[in-house]
Amino acid sequence: MRKPQSSKKRKQIHKTYLYLKKNVFFCVLFLIAIIGLLIPLRPKTSAVENRTLTTFPKFSLSSLWNGEFFSGISTWYSDTFPFREALLSANSGFQSLYGIQGEQLIHNSNQTGDEIPEGGTLVPAESSDESTPDSAAESTSGGVSESTDTQTDTSQTDETFEDGAIHDVPEMSGNVYVTGDTAFGIYYFNLEGANDYIKMLDKAQKRLDGIANVYDVLVPTSVGICLDENAQEKIHASNQKDAISYVTSTINNMNSKVKTVDTFDTLKNHNSEYIYFRTDHHWTALGAYYAYEDFCKARGFTPTPLSDFETVEYPNFVGTFYASSNQVQALKDNPDTVIGYIPKSTNDMFFIDSSGQRIDWRIVNDVSDYDSAAKYSAFAAADQMYAQIDNPTLSDGSSCVVIKESFGNAMIPFLVDHYQHIYIVDYRYFYKYPQYNNSIYQLVTENDVDDVIFINNVEAMSNSEKAAQMSAMFD
Repeated sequence: MRKPQSSKKRKQIHKTYLYLKKNVFFCVLFLIAIIGLLIPLRPKTSAVENRTLTTFPKFSLSSLWNGEFFSGISTWYSDTFPFREALLSANSGFQSLYGIQGEQLIHNSNQTGDEIPEGGTLVPAESSDESTPDSAAESTSGGVSESTDTQTDTSQTDETFEDGAIHDVPEMSGNVYVTGDTAFGIYYFNLEGANDYIKMLDKAQKRLDGIANVYDVLVPTSVGICLDENAQEKIHASNQKDAISYVTSTINNMNSKVKTVDTFDTLKNHNSEYIYFRTDHHWTALGAYYAYEDFCKARGFTPTPLSDFETVEYPNFVGTFYASSNQVQALKDNPDTVIGYIPKSTNDMFFIDSSGQRIDWRIVNDVSDYDSAAKYSAFAAADQMYAQIDNPTLSDGSSCVVIKESFGNAMIPFLVDHYQHIYIVDYRYFYKYPQYNNSIYQLVTENDVDDVIFINNVEAMSNSEKAAQMSAMFD
């Protein structure tokens, strides 16, 4: 039988263990500090988040005095730490092994959108609470006042559709809400932003009255289409159908010459299909196709059957929701596939880059070798200040201007076969293109344009700053 260790020997072993543990801990901290100071290892961009990382702050006496300089250093240090994305991914992976996703129940969120008026008249933001005290509560339970002026309403057809809505209440992770392998960005209606968007459409039409037709295609985001209405209510999301109805019915009453294309019911009826990405905030090209069909009804075009397009696929797309959710492992493990539909008439286009150079490109570009976070840029050269498509199969002079943010990119390929010329403007960057002086009027009149088509997701109609950027193009 072994003799028990002496008390003195056990204490010595324990003391040695504590000594080694302490030294290993401080060595690891020292190593991390040294790595953090290695400037060449610090990343300047994030492929996952698709953005430029924080730069080292410029020194000034004022920033030193008010503390902004040292605060900027702190932000720079954490945002550009070497191997930052690998460490975040590893952390998410380790947490997923024992069931923790870094999420908190969204019931803790107290943020809500503005109450949504019924529409038909412009309701001032400051009086919205008094005018429609119960509208928000009714809207999230499914009650809707639908405008009869809306151009499309597929809910009136006899065709039945499978309901693909997700009924689980998602949980917050980072800045998004995740359930299983699907993420959502919550939508908050802003009455002032919606009013500014309505006024912008009215201003645009009046500026182009008698010169070009103005169409507005408002696109709901996935949370409004693919998440059950009860679940939306529990996470305090605004009802997107009511929000779009307010904008379309109000602008139609204010200015009937603005031709609105409400895509909500169409997309809702197809929510069992792959019309939105699970890891990214955009819609898929299939979702854009259904909106294109609605536009064709409003415009009088015959839509090209989807089967007539050549189809390409680019797998392993992990988009913005993955980055914004602190890299939830379930999203990374279940990447999206970008599916593109190449126009029949041409796949050629060009855009003007930031230096003013013309770059020849493809309408549906091969992004097989692109980073997994950048594959949505397959469509229409992504977000350029100006781009143009010339259809060699038409000579009738037909033309349109597409004013859009990134949602519009996926719909543009379907418009190609209907116009001889398509002029593409990203309203966020158009002011940088000197040829037209940020003037849509100049672009339209110089090129004898027939149609001006706004393609925006619902966030654009709830943001006064975005509405102001579009409005400035019609001064």
